[in-house]
Amino acid sequence: MWRLPFWFAVIALAFTVAQSAEIQGRARMDTRQYIAHSYMLQGLGREEASRRAMEYFCDSARVGAARRDSADLANYRNHHGGAAAYRGCRTRMERGIENAARRTDITGYKALFSDPRVAEIFATRPGYPAFLVPFVKVFGLVRGVWLAAVVVTVAASGFVVLILRRLGVCVPLALLGQILYYALQTGTDSMQPMCEGLLLCLLLAGILGCVRILQGHIRSGTAISLTAFTGAACVKYAQTLLAVAGIAGMTALLMGLRWLRHREFPRPERLLLATTGVFVAALQLVIVALGLPSTRASLQELMAVHYSRPLPPHLLHHFIRLSIGFWREWLRGGLVEPLGLLLLAAGAWGALRWHRSFGFLIVGVAVAGFVNQAGHPEAAMGPRLLVMASLLPVCGIPLLIESHTARRAGEGPDPIVRPSRAQPQLPAPQGQLY
Repeated sequence: MWRLPFWFAVIALAFTVAQSAEIQGRARMDTRQYIAHSYMLQGLGREEASRRAMEYFCDSARVGAARRDSADLANYRNHHGGAAAYRGCRTRMERGIENAARRTDITGYKALFSDPRVAEIFATRPGYPAFLVPFVKVFGLVRGVWLAAVVVTVAASGFVVLILRRLGVCVPLALLGQILYYALQTGTDSMQPMCEGLLLCLLLAGILGCVRILQGHIRSGTAISLTAFTGAACVKYAQTLLAVAGIAGMTALLMGLRWLRHREFPRPERLLLATTGVFVAALQLVIVALGLPSTRASLQELMAVHYSRPLPPHLLHHFIRLSIGFWREWLRGGLVEPLGLLLLAAGAWGALRWHRSFGFLIVGVAVAGFVNQAGHPEAAMGPRLLVMASLLPVCGIPLLIESHTARRAGEGPDPIVRPSRAQPQLPAPQGQLY
């Protein structure tokens, strides 16, 4: 019993030590919005909160520039520690904050860095700024934001281990899932000072609840999944809606395939579909009732380049043109450097081979990642919008290795959810692959 927590702690500690090499210097443009929101939740005024967030962002730019220049052939002899990057950042942002502070249409928890329509999108995501509050108060802004990222990343990897153990994976392969979470895009984005890390952590907690539902633990599984998905919606409601809708849609597809083959619908799958379907409907009603920014608002913000340019005529035409160009280049990059595509394929194969219902579930989350990227075909944002798809290899590759090991041992893959070897064996429910 001691092996799993011991080695989990050792790997998490090694990861934390490695990440301490870059405590500052990770900030992205969106980080300013979340930091300012967090300070406003602590009672600071909008302008003061925006200025503190600006200071954090510009200092991060200084650190990043100093690191790059110190290893750049043209600059390493004469660089000034990123001072020019810091001054330029402050000059630009101070001018913007001063202009925005005179406006009367900026209300609520909107920061002063951008058009109020952009700020409104971030103001509807209170989960991550609220999560930062105790860390910033106790450890200060720089170390607090970094430590918050470490906590959510380690917690998310813990949920990966719990999911794999609930599926009957051995301890070494469950720990492989932890390592994959750290090493793949999931770990990279979780450590950024943005909301993706907390979102992934809560989505994985919700997936753990879904696995418990599939195992027949209906009450606890439903409570865990609904609580976690509700928390994820407070962090980023649009992506949560996509992820849960992906789970519901793929579960419905699985049941449709079983119906075509004249098979029975197992009760756990029916309850999982009902739980996720009701949550999707309820969340959509909340979005409409509260008037939160919709898909149309997101499309307008994208095509107006974050409202820095006029909206182009024939919005849908320009969006389709941009999408075709984005996915063409994405596929080109995937073919030239195919590791990402191979990892996705291996993850899907492993999950579907080991347990069909869970395989459809995690593929649904990956599909949600691609749909999220399709709604924002913007190459400048990198792979961050696709990060939910990375949960497929994180969970699926250990399952692929486990199924291969089991087959070589003469056991064969079991289509029923396997309980943890550390727990008493539950009677296997009846049912077929479809």
